[in-house]
Order: sequence, then structure tokens, then C-alpha cells
Amino acid sequence: MSFLYPNMLWCLFALAIPIIIHLFNFRRHKIVYFSNTATLKTIEQENAKTKKLKYIIALIMRMLFIAGLVFAFAYPYNPEQKLKTDDADNLVAVYIDNSMSMHSQSSEISLIEDARALARALVSNISPSQRFVLLTNSRQLDNEYPMNQDEMLMSIDAMQTEASPMMFNNLYENLQMIMKRNGFKSASLFMYSDFQDNMMNMEGVAADSAIQIVAMPLKSDYQQNIYIDTVWLSSPILQKDLANEINVRVVNESVKEIKGLPVNFEIDGKAVAFNTIDVPANGKNEVAMQFVLNESGEKTATVSINDYPITFDDTYNFVLNVRPIIKIVELSTNNGDAAIKTLFSNDSLFEYHAVDSRRIDQQYLADCQMVIADGDAEINETMWQNIIDFAKDGGSVVVFPSERSESSNNTEFFNDTLSISHIASNHDFFNDIFVSIPHNADLPWVYKHVQIDKRQFSNTLSLISLQNGTSFFTLSKIGGGNIFSFASQLGKDWTNFTENSLFVPIMYKIAMLGGKVDRLSYTIGIDNELLINDLSVFSEGNVRIRDIENTSEMIPIVELRNNRALIRLYDELPGAGFYTINRGDDVIETTAWNDSRKESKMKFFDREEVDKILKDNGLNVLAVMKADEIHSNDVMEIMVRRSMLWKSFIILSLITMLIEILVLRFWK
Repeated sequence: MSFLYPNMLWCLFALAIPIIIHLFNFRRHKIVYFSNTATLKTIEQENAKTKKLKYIIALIMRMLFIAGLVFAFAYPYNPEQKLKTDDADNLVAVYIDNSMSMHSQSSEISLIEDARALARALVSNISPSQRFVLLTNSRQLDNEYPMNQDEMLMSIDAMQTEASPMMFNNLYENLQMIMKRNGFKSASLFMYSDFQDNMMNMEGVAADSAIQIVAMPLKSDYQQNIYIDTVWLSSPILQKDLANEINVRVVNESVKEIKGLPVNFEIDGKAVAFNTIDVPANGKNEVAMQFVLNESGEKTATVSINDYPITFDDTYNFVLNVRPIIKIVELSTNNGDAAIKTLFSNDSLFEYHAVDSRRIDQQYLADCQMVIADGDAEINETMWQNIIDFAKDGGSVVVFPSERSESSNNTEFFNDTLSISHIASNHDFFNDIFVSIPHNADLPWVYKHVQIDKRQFSNTLSLISLQNGTSFFTLSKIGGGNIFSFASQLGKDWTNFTENSLFVPIMYKIAMLGGKVDRLSYTIGIDNELLINDLSVFSEGNVRIRDIENTSEMIPIVELRNNRALIRLYDELPGAGFYTINRGDDVIETTAWNDSRKESKMKFFDREEVDKILKDNGLNVLAVMKADEIHSNDVMEIMVRRSMLWKSFIILSLITMLIEILVLRFWK
């Protein structure tokens, strides 16, 4: 045990006072006159030894009372819990949580500014001989080398105030790497954060007793938030001059119901639609707004609400891309199927090509939206794998049974004449195809079919079935796209499907679902890869990512993956907004970025919860303190004053006083 104020121990000489009082009895004797000695018989006799023992116990209690007070005012503490801020081999690490949730208000300033001020005070009051590192969610390497006190203060002033959240396990691992890289034997980690529940990921944390942790949870005065969670299109394929809907989900993280909240929708900075929404307390709701695009190409769009003081999640950015055409390729050795060619060749919305599967350039698939594997196509294993990769990237694939499989043992052909008996009309695929199916509907007939192997893909659903219960038309979800399989070819000796009214809407729907649908938006801190079809980015080697106002620029890493260009970001973008992928002065693609909505959830850990989580994972936690406890100039004094040992000595003094009173009053 050590003492913060050891000079107070000189007061232990006061223990001589009760000893002196007991050695020299200053009480005056009073003479009592008795008329006769018989009166003395009524006086209770007191044993001399008992009297002596009583006064010795009283003496001991008085000495313990004085000693307890002296020790309490000397502020005892456990030396093992002492901060190592005066050790040259110790690194002082200050973590300031600069995630978006820290922009909430604390009294009159934001939490991030409060944390910055507290960190400055802490660094200023630690010995200038110490070495410091500043840890933030931004992972600025310039701050992660040992700095002196002045450099640390400058870094705190210049730190970024907005960044994606960092998980605790990544923070702890990063500090361990910095210690090892710079040869420090120990570290003191001071954490200023609101300790939102999404940051306390302890997975894989390797506890290190050499790292002391002092956590300072900061609490906002506003524990409520309303934000736009996500948006999506009712139809994933945008078509020129055709109506579509944008759906907006709004979340209410407060105990009050929100009524009539305005939701604004803009395209290219111009108001397009407006609606209001009611959101229940601690709940969510959705609102839809219609729009029509009259031009092809990319359009920047936003939906927004007004909410204070947390505003970073009040706007959701996304890009609407109207493609001028949908490219369809039919793999065939016979110049394609006549019905398919007639369907797609006569519509300006589609660009149809029949290609010999034995001579096709594999990169040709990268820019298509739909691939049809005809029954006479010769598709080897390599080509089939390319088709699967195409579907995984979001394309639509239609597969018809092969003629060459008729003699194969792997495929069994049935020559029964059957009618369509069941259509899964409740499936999303048929949403805009059927209103209702009448009982006497004219459905296709099948004269020849195969058994579709549903085991080939794990997620296969039968959309249309025959009278014998076998599948005629199936959907297999694979990656971001779909593989549609038919049990019959389109020839008249197989089926009359091409002559039925179902043929056109089903094939159109398959084409509309394909096309490697462009992502509406990306999330900062989560998404760091983008796939684009334009392979010309490899030709010049000067690809840049710029914000739409050309105020910032980043050079990404460009790789080739599955005949598409992979754009990899090595660092986070500066903030939410719109960014273009450029080759020289040419814009290849426009992308929209939003901050993570994990920061929008108003769930935080309090001091007790933070302390428990850290200690349960074996970490060396010195203290979890209130922010206002850090205003003292002496950090060590703060730590010691939080110790419970001085209270133990105060309790001891009170107990000894009580025992003395009981002994003198009731021991007869």
C-alpha cells in the first residue's frame, strides 16, 4: 500500500495523546461522607482487573480512531494500480472517438469538442518527457508515431472530426502494434468516447497486462435521433419515360411518436417529390414517392429529412442510372432461336445478338445484362463457369435443355403431353405480370420435357409446375443475379409456350431483372471495392476518384476480376456525397456514398457496463471515470481519489468510536 500524501503520516505522533491521558488521570477525587459504614454495603463492587481491562480497550479504540483518520487523509492506494505516466518506457496513448455519433450535443458543445478539450488538458498535465500517440477512427499514420507533448497538442487540434467508427478490438490491436514497433514496454490508454454499443467488439482481443486503460464515457444531453435508414427502388431496372417508385425507410430512435415528418426527394438538385410520414416511438416506417426519368444516363439523387442535433444521417445519397439499352446475348450454334430473336430484335429497348458459343469472347459477357444458353449451344466447363460468374455479378441467365443431352445418361427426357398446372403467382417475379389468374386461363402445353436438377444450385424455387408435379420453370438465386431454367426448349415439338400469352411478359421480366443492376449507393467505412464493366480503365493507368465538386481526389488500386474492373479504395473517402470515377478528364461512373447508419442507433454503454465488458475480457482497467473527474491537474491524484481504501479507514475510525462509547457506557 502506498500513500498519495505520505507527509500526513507524521500525524501518527498524535497517538501519544490518548496514552498520556490514560497514564496521567487528571480527574479530581471527590470526598463523600457517610454517616455509618453500613451504607457501603449497598454499593456495587467493581473488580479492579475488569476496570483496568475496560480502560485498556478504550485506549486502543481511541488510538485506532486517530490512526484511521490519519491514514484516510494520507489517501492510500494500491501501487499496482498506479499510472505509469512518469515512466520513460511507457507510451501514453489518447483515443478520441471522432465517429459521427460524437457530434451530438453535450451541454453547449458537441461531444467531439468536449473530448478534444479534455484530451488537451490531460496531455498538458502529464510530464513533457513522456511520449504520446493520438488514436482516432481516421487511422492517420502521422499521429501513430511517438510524439512529444507539443506535437501531441498540435495533433489534437488538427485531428479530423468525422470518420467511420472503429471497433475496440481493432483499436487495441493497433496500439499493441505501435508499442511493439517503437519498443515500448507498457502503455497507458486514455479513451474519450460515447461508447456506442456497435464499437465494443471484443472478438479476438488478446489481453495485455502492460496496457493500462482509463476510459471516460461521454454522455450526450440528447439521447434521441430520427434518421433515414435506407432507400430502394420498387423496380430495380430504370426505364426512360416509365414511372418508378423510390421507397424510404425512416427510423425513430426516441420515446416520442413523430407525426407528419416531411420527406424531400431531389434529382440533380431539383425537387421531384414530397411526402410526409408518421413514425412510432422507437420504431420505423416506410414511405414511397413516384418519379419519371425522361433522359438516359446517371442522375444524382437525395432524400432528406430535418432532425436536430444529429444531422449526418438526415440525408441519403444515391445514383439513378437509366441505361439506353439492355444487351442480350444468346449462345447458340444455329443463329439463335427464332422466337427469342423476334421478341428482342424488334424492340429498341434491347440490343440482341446471337453468338456462337464456341467463338465468343469471354469479356463480351461483362457488358451484357442477359445471357441465354440455347439448347443447341456447345458449352464447355470453362464457359459454364463464366456464365455462373456472370450471374453472381448480377446478370440474368436463361438455360434451355440441350439436344445433345438426349442420349446422355445424366438427363432423362419425357414425351408426355402435359399442361401447366400451377404458377407461383404470389412470388415477386410475377408481381407486375399478373393481377389475378382466372380458373379457365389458357396455359401452355408441354409435349416433351426434362427433369430439372434442383440440386445443382442450393437456392432453387419452382415458379411454374406441370400436371405431374415436375418443374417447368425454375429460379435459382446465385450471388447478385438469377439463373432461370426451363424444362423444355422453345421448338414446337417441345411446347407451345412461345405462342402463349405468358411468353412475352416472362422473357421481358427476366431481361429487366438482369443487367448487373447498379448499386444505388455505398457506405463509407464498410465498402472499399467497386466493380465496373468499363475495362478501359486499364488502358491509361490514370484512374482517379474525385468528389463531384472536384475539391478532393484519391488514386485507387485497379485490378481485373471476372472480366470486370475492380476499383479498390486504400483509404476512406473524406465524407458522404457523390464521387466520380475518372480516367483522365472522362467520367466513367458516378457513385453515391453515405455514412454508416450504425452510428445512428441511440444505444450506449454506461460506466458500469464499460467497466464490466473490459474486465470480463481480462484487460487491465485502472478506472472508468466521469468526464468531469478529469479537470484536476494531477492525473495520479484523480486515480487515487477514486480508490476505496480511504473510505475503509474512515469506516474503521467510526467503528472504533462506536465500540468505545459502548464499552464506557454499558460495561459495568
